[in-house]
Amino acid sequence: MHTIQKFKFHIRKKIREVIDKEYNTEFSQIMDPFSLQGPSDIDFFSLQEPPDSEFGDFSFQTFTIATDVHKNAIEIAKNIANKIKPDEIIKSVESTGPYVNFKLQSKKLAQGVLGEVDKKYGEANLSKSKVLIEYATPNTHKAFHIGHLRNIITGESIARILANAGYKVIKVNYQGDVGMHVAKCIWGVTKLKSEFEKVAKLKDIDKRVEFLAKAYVKGSSSFEKSKTAQAEIKELNQRIYDNDELIRKIYKETRKWSLKYFDKIYQRVNTKFDKFYFESETFKPGKEIVLANLKKGIFKNSQGAIIFEGAKHGLHDRVFINSEGNPTYEAKDMALVKMQLEDYSPAKIFHVVSKEQTEYFKVIFKAMEYVLPKSKGKQEHLTYGWVNLKQGKMSSRLGNVVLGEWLLDEVKSEIKKIVAKNSDLKNKQDLTEKISLAAIKYSFLKTGIDRDISFDMAESINLSGNSGPYLQYTYARIQSILRKSEVGSKKSEVKDFSSIKDNEHKLILKLALFPEITAEAAEKYEPSLVAKYLFELSQQFNDYYHQVPILKAKSDEKAFRLAMIKSIVTVLDKGINLLGFETVERM
Repeated sequence: MHTIQKFKFHIRKKIREVIDKEYNTEFSQIMDPFSLQGPSDIDFFSLQEPPDSEFGDFSFQTFTIATDVHKNAIEIAKNIANKIKPDEIIKSVESTGPYVNFKLQSKKLAQGVLGEVDKKYGEANLSKSKVLIEYATPNTHKAFHIGHLRNIITGESIARILANAGYKVIKVNYQGDVGMHVAKCIWGVTKLKSEFEKVAKLKDIDKRVEFLAKAYVKGSSSFEKSKTAQAEIKELNQRIYDNDELIRKIYKETRKWSLKYFDKIYQRVNTKFDKFYFESETFKPGKEIVLANLKKGIFKNSQGAIIFEGAKHGLHDRVFINSEGNPTYEAKDMALVKMQLEDYSPAKIFHVVSKEQTEYFKVIFKAMEYVLPKSKGKQEHLTYGWVNLKQGKMSSRLGNVVLGEWLLDEVKSEIKKIVAKNSDLKNKQDLTEKISLAAIKYSFLKTGIDRDISFDMAESINLSGNSGPYLQYTYARIQSILRKSEVGSKKSEVKDFSSIKDNEHKLILKLALFPEITAEAAEKYEPSLVAKYLFELSQQFNDYYHQVPILKAKSDEKAFRLAMIKSIVTVLDKGINLLGFETVERM
């Protein structure tokens, strides 16, 4: 149990003692004030951070009690504040309207927090169950766009946050290597045969993928404009499904190009998967599942296709096998989940997919309840929003798609200019890559995952703003102080906690809240909570740094301040890792 949990426990106990004695309400006996489930604990006795720290460290609202005992909330707050006396944990208790505000003892708080911050600080034990998270999921023969980039960044961070909370996390990637998109691309390749032969001789994977994008745009455009092209592409699609030997070689070669390019991106954004699934593995078993359950009445024939009647369940009908006899995404997804359940037996499967697929997943999950009963309650769709560019020319568009790697390169180019100005820095190339990745990842993660993003280049690289590089800069600044102090990795022994200043108290309290933040982020699958916390911690430290001397402080004060900032740097390192990028020692 962390210090902050112990303190909250103590305060809740005091509140309950007053309520039981003064109001003798049955409701207070029913609710459990001793529950220590962290930030999801919104019971009768929950404590909140007040909007203004001047009110105190924690507040308790009395509206619920007032309703229960039919008394005035303001009078109840006054009564509780008068009855609870300061002690070794509580420094002061005051009421403000219907709120009871508590201020903690700085010495006790600092002793507890600084004594527990280590490399494992903030790790929760919410569950030891196995969960599978499926993310990235790009289609071969198509561009890896900025939507995919947000997907992979979001999925990676959620996976890390869940692992930090005690879950055994399996990370998988379902890549679409069959379907009309592949047929359109390969049709385009056949129409650009001479260019294909030239590109095939090149070792440059970027040139190869650029050519595939061009071929896909040609195929997609022709499919919309020409009935002849449309018929040829549909026939080609069937030949791919049938593993036709005349098309097999070109299919395998171009598929290999795409997958190699994806691997390059995964490596660049620091993501590794436990397993790759492919659509080419799921179409046959997916079709078999649908046909087998057609006989059971779970699916039905409709105008030459086979559908699931979602309308019977308040949803909408969806096609699982089309009129050409091919399984759709829906059928393939059923085979995919069956494979995932058989491979890993997870307690939960999370699908990180954009929000426009919400209604799709509602139907899929409902159909699976009948086809795969053991999947019921085990799947969840984690939605994420769209990504747009706030400004700047989208010069690398291909078929109206902004490439994910184009954005990585653009940010890196801007960061390179900043790094180049500092002649003292070593390993500038590695540093540039780390900072640029931080800029993009933090920009995507600081906003709630289900909200749309307008990516702002200037904001993402601002060393003094709400950005990833700002967190890295704060970390590097603290490390610089620690190097000069010669503390290094040594633990600074603090003997005197008697002169803790108000801004130091606030920093210690912020450190104390880190375990609750990581637990809440895991419960809500929300990396933005960690991002917001790290930004606020960095802001508080930098304000403190400009106000209070550290290295030139008196001996006892210096020891305390070094121990405190060492704890801050530990928490920054931990939190930044949860967001999926790295700290840097110098900036």
